[in-house]
Amino acid sequence: MITRVADFARYFKSVRERTLRFLDPIPPEQIDFAPYPGKFTLGGLIRHLASSERMFAEVALSGRWAYPGHGPELGATKDEAVAYLMAAHAEATARLRDLPDESLHEKRPTPDGRAVSAWRLLMLMPEHEIHHRSQVSQYLIALGIQPPQIFGMRWEHMPKA
Repeated sequence: MITRVADFARYFKSVRERTLRFLDPIPPEQIDFAPYPGKFTLGGLIRHLASSERMFAEVALSGRWAYPGHGPELGATKDEAVAYLMAAHAEATARLRDLPDESLHEKRPTPDGRAVSAWRLLMLMPEHEIHHRSQVSQYLIALGIQPPQIFGMRWEHMPKA
């Protein structure tokens, strides 16, 4: 359970920093790559992360669900998509600073009519991001690019029991 907004913000910042390391090796000319028709492109994934962060922050703050989309108009190139992601993160972080810690226990509506605590909605942000970071990793592999190691070591380098 999250009890302090500042602690959550620090944790999510570290999740985002690891995600950015996975975006780094994406070749700019592959921003529209998708492994299959109808799947997210790499650019779509980046824009989706940004838009989802904005959405989850808004729900935690006001209970209002509004997904801004993930179309190329939000960042057609790799640089533009990453800039949108960075701007969304700065905006969400700034807005969440105004959320009192006591509000984390307040209920917020879900799209299906249930209600959950604001802290649970905030926890969806890193879980959602990690899910899509894994997709980026798989896309990189499909492009023949070795994805970065999340904590800097491959399993082959771990001490054996």
